[in-house]
Formats: sequence, structure tokens, C-alpha cells
Amino acid sequence: MSRIACVLLLVLCSAPVRGSELPHGAAVRLGDDRFRAGGSVSHLALAPDGKRYATAHTATPDRVAVTVWDADTGRRVHEHLVSAKLFKGLVWGARGAFAVAGRAEPGTDGQPGAEVPDDFCVWDFTDPNGAPPLVELPQVAERGPVAPARAAYTDFRFSADGSRLAARWVSADEKHAVRVFDLKPAATAAKLTRVANIDLGAEGPDGFGFSADGETLITVRKLNDPERGAREAVVTAWPVDGGKPKRPVRVPDGPRLMFAPDARSLAVFATDDREWGFDVVPIAAPDTSPPRARQRFRWPLPHPEAEARDGGGFAFFPTGDRLAVATGRGTLVLDTLRGKELARLEGHADTPGAVAVSADGTRIATADGFGLVRLWDAKTFRSLHEAPGHRAPVVHAELSPDGKRLLTWAEDETVRFWDLATGQELRAFAGAPGLGETRSRGSRPTFAPDGTAILFSTKDRLVGRDLQTGLEIPLPGDLANSKPRNVVFAPDGKSVLTWADADPPVTVYDWPGGKKRFDVSPDGPVRPAHFSPDGAAVFADVRRDRRWDARTGKELAPTRPDGRSDASYPLVALRPNPLWLVQDLRDETPCVVASGTHTPVPHIRLGRARGDTPTFAESRVAVSPTGTLLAVESDGPARAVLLEAATQTVRRELRGHRGAVRILGFTPDGAKLLTAGGDHTVLVWDVRLQSVPLPDVVKRETNAAKLWEVLATGSAGEAYLAMSRLSREPDAAVKMARLRLKPAVTNRTESEASRIADVRGIELLAALGTSPARELLEELAGGEAAAFRTQGARRALERNTR
Repeated sequence: MSRIACVLLLVLCSAPVRGSELPHGAAVRLGDDRFRAGGSVSHLALAPDGKRYATAHTATPDRVAVTVWDADTGRRVHEHLVSAKLFKGLVWGARGAFAVAGRAEPGTDGQPGAEVPDDFCVWDFTDPNGAPPLVELPQVAERGPVAPARAAYTDFRFSADGSRLAARWVSADEKHAVRVFDLKPAATAAKLTRVANIDLGAEGPDGFGFSADGETLITVRKLNDPERGAREAVVTAWPVDGGKPKRPVRVPDGPRLMFAPDARSLAVFATDDREWGFDVVPIAAPDTSPPRARQRFRWPLPHPEAEARDGGGFAFFPTGDRLAVATGRGTLVLDTLRGKELARLEGHADTPGAVAVSADGTRIATADGFGLVRLWDAKTFRSLHEAPGHRAPVVHAELSPDGKRLLTWAEDETVRFWDLATGQELRAFAGAPGLGETRSRGSRPTFAPDGTAILFSTKDRLVGRDLQTGLEIPLPGDLANSKPRNVVFAPDGKSVLTWADADPPVTVYDWPGGKKRFDVSPDGPVRPAHFSPDGAAVFADVRRDRRWDARTGKELAPTRPDGRSDASYPLVALRPNPLWLVQDLRDETPCVVASGTHTPVPHIRLGRARGDTPTFAESRVAVSPTGTLLAVESDGPARAVLLEAATQTVRRELRGHRGAVRILGFTPDGAKLLTAGGDHTVLVWDVRLQSVPLPDVVKRETNAAKLWEVLATGSAGEAYLAMSRLSREPDAAVKMARLRLKPAVTNRTESEASRIADVRGIELLAALGTSPARELLEELAGGEAAAFRTQGARRALERNTR
């Protein structure tokens, strides 16, 4: 393996970027990635002094990230990756910070490992090096004979002080027990001290809880009473030291029972056709008098059809007299002794699924399904930090007509307007429902043709906003009273169509007058509707052949009279026009075509996919305007990769986001690529050949012949580095190219390897942009017309004149 190949491997496997650092190769970040976990937070804990916090969220489909953060800066301190199948939970109390995962045996000879269901491990997650080894497990259950029943630990609960762990044990003959252990780091449960084994018989509990000090276990059995229609449960308190269980108590049942720290009361969600709220119910007599009274919290439903749901996170204060419980997009703070609402913590775009209170009672933390973490002062209930930018992942972006500004739309129901060069947020507009709200593939905001306004849909209508003033502007003519719709302007900006899963599906108007031209009601779904590249025809679905005259509405002859149907997938772009699709032809090389025309885009040539490269059907893909790069979303650690278009193999991994990455598109000049991450930000990557980050060994290489050899024969990643190094020495690169590339006199000696070398050499010359480089391209374009090298040079010259 060459030195360049070795260094490339190190670059691709390097650690991800920490905090808000700008990753190598990125020019600017739009938005703020602080206090963003990168995915839905399932577990949340505050350090006893509130100065740090920990989250657990899904990092990849098969891995959970357990991350420690600085509570003042919102930046990551360190992170542990654990198999998603094995992770069980975490706690951060006065007695320690521990996480638990099921144990697994590593595989051999490259095979996946195997779970050990009757064992688990514990580690201190504040220790950067304390995590157990990451074991890869099978993604799909292996088929084969049914394995005999085996004992297993199934559920885990922590005492809030971090001193003890309660684990449900199910024996091979299905007998149930809860085993209680003193917590400490341990590679196996056998190394923990077991302090109790509470036998619960053959049926087992429906659930269980744990007191904050680890001295009392609470078991729950649900009662079925269809005649009364009431939901009830029986709870029993068990002293962990071996004493007799307390008298069982009947309590209202709900999706979850929230036990107070002293295990002497619980809170449960309650609702009827008029109100919703919580009941706080005593379950054990206190040592002091007077006894606690049942408390009821009720709020009216907003309207008769409304439905209140339970399911957010919750946490009691250490004193046990206050409860922070999430509902809707906020978190209520309740005084459970006096029956009063103390505060509502607002600022999330999704239900906080995890809530925590520090052991000293000074801070509250809330985290939602989009990964945003908010910290609050527990006395004043004020937020301790701002959350600028989007509060959910960006799902759509569009570049302004002048190419200097960007609008973004996210699941937080906001549209934001940015300066692309500086990353500064210029304006924000609320009230743009996310994809989940509209239940549509669109209602995406878009620029008006002159770039002075944007159009987007609220929950009940289509609106326009002036970007200078931020004020709503009236839509012209027949557009004035439009319901929520997707909006697409024609390439010349003189007409506009709107479409939706409604009646009529597609409507075309004049612009800027707003006079309605006609409706289109095609058979089948409408997605996505668009104009042809010349604006003369309208397609209800650009992947199908039916089209209508854009001025008269008359149906035209189909673009494919032969009726042939190929799998077509719209490519991602930062502008609605031109809309390109990739046709993944059966047993042929895929090609890029213009919307609705099936006509190949002449200056773009794709190669066949190789190996495990994501397919166009599986991923969002963008093609660079030069036709040399594909940007593809990935499930791998990088989450976004640049592919060499000619081979569809990886040139470069783009690491800089937390969480899933969404490809947004290339800028029209092909110099930049925009991506959005689970951290709610947009990264602008400089993808010019001259700007590729180079390892030191490649920077120091001065032998042009060696670099050209890597360019011609190396893998896509190796060749990319060599091409970038050569691009930094334009005169030497052209001289080397003249030695290696001559005008073709025949195409009979071509091979796959020679074509790949030609593609890379021509791409390098086109990227140089110098007069000598162009002169050589023109010479190569004058070769044998049927030769691959000749055609490639002609395409490069055509691209450079666009």
C-alpha cells in the first residue's frame, strides 16, 4: 500500500469533530450546534453540582452514544459508543455516575459477536476511557433451530443517588425476581455485590421502581376491570434490607407511574373528555404527621376534539415535593404537596422525552426528540442559555437567485434566512409546519423569482414574506386565498404552479399577476409536480410521462411514446431549476436526465455503482454541476460521503455534524456543498480540488510523476489527494498532463483503467482553470471523435463555458 493510501486511511478513520469546532474542509457553519446531542435523547442526567450533564442518544442505527457535556458551554467533553441492543440506562447521583449495558462476547474471524443475556457490565461514564469494548452484533436475528430458554436480565432501575441498581431477573423456567446490587464499575455482574434478591413468583410484576436511596423497591401489578372501565394498579413497597413488604395499595393506573424519591407517593397522568392533568397519590404512611393528601392538577382541553397524551420525561426534585414533567412541547413544574403549578418551561420543538434535576436541586435539564437540551435555573425557572438557530434538523434549503443567501426550513416549524458567506442569521419566520404536521412531501418554502420575498405554507394558508422588512405581503390575484400548497416557479419566473395532495392537485398561475391559468387533475398521486426545463410544459409527476402545455393546460403527447418505464429518482439541489433526475437503468449505466424529458444532461457521465455504495433509491444524492462528484448520505460513521462519479466509489468522508446528515446540494458553481445535520446546523464545505484538506505526507510530495501515477492507478480516495496536490502547482500539473495525455487517434485500445485515468486527468485540467490547461483540453477535444478521452475533454470544455 502506498504512503498516500496509508495516510488516507488515517484521515478517513480520524475522530469526529468536538463541540463547535469548524471541521477541516468546511468554510462556515450556519446555526449553533451547542446543546444539540445529534439525535433523540432517551436518557438525561445532571451532575450533582449541575456543572456537567450526560445524554444517551441514537448515534447510528446500531449504536448509542453516551456523552458527557459541559453545562456552561453546551460542548461535548467526551463520548462512549455502545451497541444499541445492549444499552440499558445511566444515572448521575451523589454516589456516582454509572451506565449499564448487557454483556456480549466478541466474534472471531470477522464475525459478529453474541449477546450474553444473563449478564451485564457497569462503567463510570465520566471516565473518558471507562467504556466497555464495542462489540458488533448481528443486525438481523439469525435463522436456525430455536434455542433453549435461557435466564436473562430484562429491565433495570437506578437509585437516584447512584448507589444501587435493581435488575429484573427471569430464570430459564420463567420465574421472576428483582436483584439489587451496589453500583461500581464492573466488567460482569459477578463482580458486583448483590444486596438483595426479591422473589416475585411465576407471573412477575408489570413494572417496578426504586427509591432515591436504594432502600425501597416498588412493584406494580396492573388490574383489569372491564366492567368498571377504570384502570387501576396495585403497588407494593419492599424493603431492600429483607424486611416484610408493606401492605399493597390500589392506585390509578396510567401509561407510567412516577414514584417520588422516598417511594411514599406517586404521580399518574389523568384525562377525561374535558380536562387533563396529573394525580399525586400517597402509597405509604409517612413517619411524621400529618399524612399526605391526594393532590389533583387539572387543565381544560383546548377544544372538545383535543386529546391529551402522556409520554414525556419526568424527574422529581431531591426533596420530593416538586415534580418536573414534560407534556406537549413544554415541561410543567408542580408542587406536589400543595397542588400548585409553579412554572412552565417552554422552548422545545418536540416533547421532551427526558427530564433531569441536579442532586443539589439548583438546575433542571430537559431534552427532546430532536436532540435539543435546555438547562433551567430551578429557583427562577429561567433558561440558563439561549438556543439560537433551528431547534430541529434542517430538511430543506434553497439558494437565493443572487447566490448570496440561503433559506432553510426545519421540523421546528421555522423558516430561516442566512448570509451564506458569514453564516449570520438574517431573519426567521415561524408558523411553517414540518413534514410531520403537513403529512406531505412538501409545502416547502421557496424564493420569489426576484429574490426579495419568500413563499411558504402555514397550517391553513399560503403566505408571502418580504425579506427586507419581514412583514407579510399579499399574494397577487387568484393566489390571494390559497390553501397550504407547494410552490414551484417556472425557469423564466413568469409563471408558477402550486400542488398538494388535495383538489385540485395542480394549479398554474401567471406571475407576478397571479391570474389562474388552469387546473390539472391527473390519475394517481402528485409528487413532485414541476415545469420542464424550458418552462413550456407542466408535469404532475416528473417521473412519469404525462404533461400539459404550461400556457393552455392542454395535454401534450407523452415524452416516451414507447411506454418504457425506468426507475427515476430526483436529485437534491439548492435551486428548484433545473430539476435533474437520475435514471437507474436496468443492467445499464445510470444517467442524469432533465425533469420530464428523459433527455440526458450532456456534460454529466456516471459510472456503474461498485461494492456497497449506497444506491440512488436508498439515499438522497446530489450531483455537482461539473458532473465529477456525487454527494451521498450514508449510514456509516461519516454519514456523508463524496463519491467519484465515474466509479461511484468514495473520495472523501465529510465529518463535522452530529447525528444523521442530510445532503442539501451543491452551489451552482460547484465550489461548495451544503449539508444539514442532527445538530440542527448547516455546514458549507469547500469542495474545490485546490481546497481538499491534505495530510502532511501528501503536502510534502514534490514528485509530479509519482503523484500522476497515483492519480491514474490509485483508488478514488488516493487519486483525489494526488489530484488536489497537483492542482496546487498548476504549471507542473499541465506539464505532467502533456506527457501523459495525448489527443486520441483511435478508441480501439481503450480499457476501463485508461478511461478512469482520463476522467481524472481531464477533471484536474478543468479545475486548474489556467490558459495552458484550457489549451491542452482543446487539443484533447480535437482527437478521434469516438474516443473516450476526446468526448471527456469536450464535456469539460462545455462545462467550463456554462
